[in-house]
Amino acid sequence: MIDHKGTDVSRGTNRGLHRLAILLCCMTVVLLVAGALVTSNEAGDSVPDWPVSFGRWLISSNNFVANVRFEYSHRVIAGLVGLTTFALAVWMYFGERRPWMRRLGLIAFAGVVAQAGIGGLRVLYPEHKALIAVPHALIAQSFFAIAVAIFVFTSRSWSTVREVKPDGPGLPLRNLSAATVGAVLIQLVLGAGFRHQAFGIVPHIAGAAVVALLIVSTVLVVMRRHGDDDYLARPAKLAIGLLFVQLGLGIAAYVARVGSAADPQPLEPMISLTVAHLVVGALTLATMVVLSLRSYQLLSPINEVETEAFHASAKRAAV
Repeated sequence: MIDHKGTDVSRGTNRGLHRLAILLCCMTVVLLVAGALVTSNEAGDSVPDWPVSFGRWLISSNNFVANVRFEYSHRVIAGLVGLTTFALAVWMYFGERRPWMRRLGLIAFAGVVAQAGIGGLRVLYPEHKALIAVPHALIAQSFFAIAVAIFVFTSRSWSTVREVKPDGPGLPLRNLSAATVGAVLIQLVLGAGFRHQAFGIVPHIAGAAVVALLIVSTVLVVMRRHGDDDYLARPAKLAIGLLFVQLGLGIAAYVARVGSAADPQPLEPMISLTVAHLVVGALTLATMVVLSLRSYQLLSPINEVETEAFHASAKRAAV
């Protein structure tokens, strides 16, 4: 049943669930900022035990000093994200009609539990902190992508009935956007590995070149084929804007890091630039997730017959 606004009421949208998904996405961004501050300030070893801190769940004001502020705040925010994810998963399990959405909620909760466990290993085995940081970053960014997907799937725009149209000739936008999501995720992990000194800067630079090429290609395909469709064009335009901001922040952060190599401890502007670089990278991932999901929703693969018809129509238009 379709209402007067074009919304599929039978599929429905749960506004409360959608708002909770928005809250989770925002909280996850705050958690990413907190984690970046821990890394940038080299505060990961400031609290020696886990899951408690100095033997307590709530530390005293005497302990909440120096780098402990960053590490303990990160733990508190992570706990709040975990509780919010649990609430979202329970709500989805009992309140969602779509079985795959119920499974997605459970996957999100499993991800936040796994992330907490890996974070604990990072504290308990500091001699392996560089290697543990890589899966820690992978799960963190993957969890954020899942949270963004839940936000998309519970939105009114996703439930609005839209006409499915052919993807267009050449490289399918659905495949290209999905590959770009994967490349951005890998690039974020490579950046975490560099910050934690698991490996050098070269893989991260190479990854940046690949990601830039894929994002530019994806945006060009969107604008060339579907530039008149704001549903696809808006996230594409945002992605290209974030790309240029991210490249500038990456260069600035690296220059600041090299210039501060002799400093006795991390100082500004290196800290702020590094945190901003990580956050914009996560927002780029979120934007590409939105674009990829919308592409799969709106576009159908084009077959050989449709391709020939498309080229014939283009030739007639040119004449």
